[in-house]
Amino acid sequence: MKNIDTSDQFIEFYKKKGDYLASLSENHFKNIEYRKGLKLLNEAYGMYMKGNHTELAENAKKRFLEIKEKYFKKK
Repeated sequence: MKNIDTSDQFIEFYKKKGDYLASLSENHFKNIEYRKGLKLLNEAYGMYMKGNHTELAENAKKRFLEIKEKYFKKK
């Protein structure tokens, strides 16, 4: 039996899933559901990292930290 290399498909899947989660998180922020949005951004970060899309992962992380800083400041 011949092995089939599916790594490119997985990389593309992780990027699409990350894009979807990041987009969905923005929707939650617009609806003032900040915790859910942060959770989705964290998941998007993980998907981007699995797919080796480090620039997109860093963008998701940056957005996560911006929102956390703005809406969840320590008092």
